[in-house]
Amino acid sequence: MEAAAAGGACLNCGAELGGAFCARCGQRAVALRPTVHELLHEAFHELAHFDGKILRTLKLLLFKPGALTREFLDGIRARSVTPIRLYLLCSLLFFGTLSLIPTSNLKVSLKKGVDAKLEQAAARANKDPSIISHALEASFPKAMFILMPFFGLLVYAFYWRAERMYVPHFYFAVHYHAFAFIMLTLLEATNLLHIHGWIRLTRLLLIVALFPYLAMALRRVYGGSRWLTAAKVAAIAIVYGSVVLIAMAFVVLFTLRRL
Repeated sequence: MEAAAAGGACLNCGAELGGAFCARCGQRAVALRPTVHELLHEAFHELAHFDGKILRTLKLLLFKPGALTREFLDGIRARSVTPIRLYLLCSLLFFGTLSLIPTSNLKVSLKKGVDAKLEQAAARANKDPSIISHALEASFPKAMFILMPFFGLLVYAFYWRAERMYVPHFYFAVHYHAFAFIMLTLLEATNLLHIHGWIRLTRLLLIVALFPYLAMALRRVYGGSRWLTAAKVAAIAIVYGSVVLIAMAFVVLFTLRRL
């Protein structure tokens, strides 16, 4: 199939071909009218290539914290899924799993002295917990597009000496959030199982894993001593965790105001 088109002109941009791919636009050299055999061969090649990249990317993401970011910054990019695509895949996995989980019984508690309308809205939300749950589920993906770059800024604030440009820190944030989405997916999946002691322990480990993973990823990408990295992880976790809680509280308040 490639030989039929190689050596002539690119069917996309017209540039002279010198191999299996066009040097100008990158299009693969293919026959203008492929046979069924060629079509099946191309489909198998694309699926195997994509699956191989996915498996390699997930392996590095899960078991070698920071390795994907380090490779991306070193220019090794063709063998792995791009950061944004990986983030989208992991976030879709999380939100898809979340849609299968029964609604959580979230309760809203307000301080005394708030206006009567807000108290009535809180009472209504407590009678129907799905109101707040659905509001958080709908707002969370949008909030992450703001919170994730903010996480990158936090990392930038602590590691600007190691990397002066912001974008590399943003890529680190994307990879870390992709890992966090996988952990949250597993966390939510445990809700489908009966609650036993080992499941509670598993849920706890999935949450706790976010912190040593962050420390190992930071050391692999930026270097630094273990104790200094631990201190930076604690600071990042406190600041970012506070911002996430404030964002969630804002979503709840906004939802109550609209009831």
